[in-house]
Amino acid sequence: MILVTATLLLGLVASWVLFNRFPGLEQGDAQEAGNNNPQLSVIIPARNEEKNLALLLTDLQNQTRAIHEIICVDDDSTDHTASIVGAYRATLITAASKPDGWLGKTWACQQGGEAASGELLLFLDADVRLSPTALSKLLRARQKTGIVVSVMPYHRILKTWEALSFFFNCLQMGANGLGLSSGLKTSCGVGLYGPVILIDRGDYQAVGGHAAIKDCIVDDVALGEKLRDKAIPFALFLGDHDISYRMYGGGLRDLIDGWTKNQAAGVARTPLFLIVLVFFWITAAASAPLYLVLCLVWQQWLWGAIMTACYGIWVLELTRIARQIGSFSVISIVCYPLLLLFYLGIFLRSLAKKILGRPVIWKDRKIRLDK
Repeated sequence: MILVTATLLLGLVASWVLFNRFPGLEQGDAQEAGNNNPQLSVIIPARNEEKNLALLLTDLQNQTRAIHEIICVDDDSTDHTASIVGAYRATLITAASKPDGWLGKTWACQQGGEAASGELLLFLDADVRLSPTALSKLLRARQKTGIVVSVMPYHRILKTWEALSFFFNCLQMGANGLGLSSGLKTSCGVGLYGPVILIDRGDYQAVGGHAAIKDCIVDDVALGEKLRDKAIPFALFLGDHDISYRMYGGGLRDLIDGWTKNQAAGVARTPLFLIVLVFFWITAAASAPLYLVLCLVWQQWLWGAIMTACYGIWVLELTRIARQIGSFSVISIVCYPLLLLFYLGIFLRSLAKKILGRPVIWKDRKIRLDK
């Protein structure tokens, strides 16, 4: 049990390394941004997003920062996505037939990037929500850093089952190096966050646009790698409440398939240093409830009390992280072993599909994870 206790402590150390800081966007000045920033083109790839697109377009119309143009790329939707665009000040592009070797989102983003006339390109997923000052804050970050900016949105939980994304959200942050202290960050991150990418046209063209990552499932991480190859730095931020999203609001099946699509491919692109930290973090988080149950079964009351304390410490630590990344309830964090079991199940499912070459059905398309 001493070894178990040491593992738990080592996991807490890994947690404080992975989630040392939570970099948020600073308040932006709309007038200052308008005077000093180039024209902004917003590009939204959308496939069957009739429920989300109207909300995002409304948010964009309410921004304090002027927008040069909004381009919505309809990626062969089978719902009313295309008809929604007409009610807003936005340009609709109907995606041409997807060539062989391309994935749907990368093809839509490429066409939107080619059609845009602004000097700054802002790629937004359709399920992103923006406060009125969100774009001002984004442009403030761009102005302050002078480099590519990407944001991991705050996860708004509306249904109980959506809390199953907790550990996936944690690893989106941790495995990308976003939470590392300044002293440990040897780079500006592993990859970008696909929902929000603000990039200069010149940088976008320098890496070859989305054509350079046309067949990549985790296109945001792949685009970050292309930027690193060209020595183009980028900065990562958390969205707080100004930039948020509701992930996989279509139901539990959407959530399962969405995370299955991303997990195994994402791990393959994570640096060994971060993989080791994540391993200790997950192992320790799992050990506390596991050994608590075993101690109770074995009637080892002293160690049971120690494991209860360790479990409580992990609940507090995970609560510290959860407050920053989403609106997860206290009850969901107290019951975190269930969320962790779900994460491990999805990870194994994703890994099995990748090894066996089995596809995932995502938005009515088959996506092979072995690519």
